[in-house]
Amino acid sequence: MRLSSSALVVAGLVAACGSPSEPTRVYLERADHGEAVSSEEITTATDRYLELLAGTDYFRVTAERTHGVPRNDPEGRYWYGTWWNGVTVFKEDGRVRFFHQSKGSDNNALRTAPLLAGTCFAQNLWGGQEALLRELVRGFNSWSMAMDRGDSRDHALLARVHYVEPVLSTDDGVEVLIDYSENLPGEYFQGELEQPPTIYVHNPDNPHWGDIWIKNKRSKDDVGHMLQAMAYLPACTQTPAADLAEDLELMHRRYGQWARRVEADDWRIATVDEDWETYHPMEQLAAYIQLFDVECTAMLATRLFGHDDPGTVACGTGISELSEVWALKKDFHQIERSFHQAATALAYRGEHVALGDTLVEGLIWRLDTIFDAREAGEYPEKLHDKDLAELVIMAANVGVPLTSREVRFLHGQIEKAWRGYLTEEHRLAYDVFSPDTPDGEYPFNPNADGVFWRYIGALLGQCASPYRNPNGRPVFDCDAIRAR
Repeated sequence: MRLSSSALVVAGLVAACGSPSEPTRVYLERADHGEAVSSEEITTATDRYLELLAGTDYFRVTAERTHGVPRNDPEGRYWYGTWWNGVTVFKEDGRVRFFHQSKGSDNNALRTAPLLAGTCFAQNLWGGQEALLRELVRGFNSWSMAMDRGDSRDHALLARVHYVEPVLSTDDGVEVLIDYSENLPGEYFQGELEQPPTIYVHNPDNPHWGDIWIKNKRSKDDVGHMLQAMAYLPACTQTPAADLAEDLELMHRRYGQWARRVEADDWRIATVDEDWETYHPMEQLAAYIQLFDVECTAMLATRLFGHDDPGTVACGTGISELSEVWALKKDFHQIERSFHQAATALAYRGEHVALGDTLVEGLIWRLDTIFDAREAGEYPEKLHDKDLAELVIMAANVGVPLTSREVRFLHGQIEKAWRGYLTEEHRLAYDVFSPDTPDGEYPFNPNADGVFWRYIGALLGQCASPYRNPNGRPVFDCDAIRAR
């Protein structure tokens, strides 16, 4: 597919000026588009963003709600935390309970992965996020450990999620009952589908947690988000403490095994049934679409994580004949874009610079196509501005040099988030553990206009991502961000 004219120029490695023996990176350049953003506007956006982080107490609230099995678990089980859906916060007689609904959580990495990225960027910029960073890394590990049985720990399978009995957490002096009682087992949603997207499977002898229930089918929906988040970790774990280093080693080993298995299984994601027989679900949720290279970047990202080289997987710019076709489901676009971004980040992580630059050209095409349609009044209703903000944020984090048009759009979304998340109604939810907050029902996942909660921290990648292109138009005053 032909690229937009704004995808320009140079890639690769050239000799550094005056140091011919030491190669240096030449970054992609891109012609600007839109009215230039002034330094005053950048200052205002930076101030709004820092006020948003401070006013929501973003990383404190995220840490309080990230959960799984607490560090102080009385049984000494493997502790971890992820970000869930299907959860309601109840405050009853002054005590807080995270209630998990009977249908359980799905695609937790859609939320956990960008939170891990944002935590990594915050650790890179300011430090102080070691505890949350480690909890989220161990959350990733938990998905690879839930299908372990007895002494069997080398199967390279990922569960969708798993549940233990309700457990009281008092980590960091914050008391909360994590109520999984409706999920032992829970119900599952089938709707009009011939096969349900997942079922509950009993694992009574898991070596890490004992008697648990798992949701069995790992969907590809959130795999691109997972691989992308793990690609950022070198930015904040250059010299990890011994315990974090151990967690990271387990993560990379387990997910490397899983990625190699998916490739060996002809790009299908294996799971187990209720009788613990391994099989490959027939639904598309657990298989990469190979026809017309529709999900070529899914295969490329998985291959890069498993082998750190692209092998024979060749995706060009990462654009297929169905890319940004508005008639397709929103979920398809999110899956395709997340894998495209993951492949780009992993290419750069592995120092496959030319490959990364070529994939960036495809991401530029996506942005130009969407913004051109938006300006022409052809913007599809199914693609909301919050989804577009997600694409702009994460595309920039993996190396797309932003134009003034995209920066202006992002500034507008930050302004909306600043207004939306800092209302009095939201403040009560942020302070649900305070004795001054009354009993009642509160949302688990804060939600307002502009930017999804899970991507607020990921905006720090504009100053902290290891793959950011310095030729892009700046979103923030990064000196002010670092000095906050």
